[in-house]
Amino acid sequence: MVNPRKAYPVDPGLIPVFDRSGRANVGHALETAVLIELERRRSEVTYVRTPAGYEVDFLARDATGSMELIQVCADAADAATATRELRALASAGRQFPRAGKRLITLTGAAAAVPPPPGTAVPAAAEWFLAPYADPPAAGTE
Repeated sequence: MVNPRKAYPVDPGLIPVFDRSGRANVGHALETAVLIELERRRSEVTYVRTPAGYEVDFLARDATGSMELIQVCADAADAATATRELRALASAGRQFPRAGKRLITLTGAAAAVPPPPGTAVPAAAEWFLAPYADPPAAGTE
């Protein structure tokens, strides 16, 4: 398989059952929780692989047709990590220009690299607890 699908358990607490590496897997657990919330919000969810080879965790489309590109990252304080995540969002944003862009982080601490215009960087708790609203407006890049 060239691009195998990611597997998400129905509950992030089940990750250790499938991953015996002993690593904390905070990022995978957060990504799983975001997917569960998107499904709870009844969004149609897929992931994006751009022509440049970058991957975005989720492309979510709600019942009204609004689209949002979502990257999930436990910690964007490292410049290389933030650059990688934001670069993928920007690349996918060119593919889906009407989609809002969001980088959800565990703490919401400022990304080491400033996000491009139109890209929201909320803390996961803020995103989970916020009433579902339209995604941020697509910015020009």
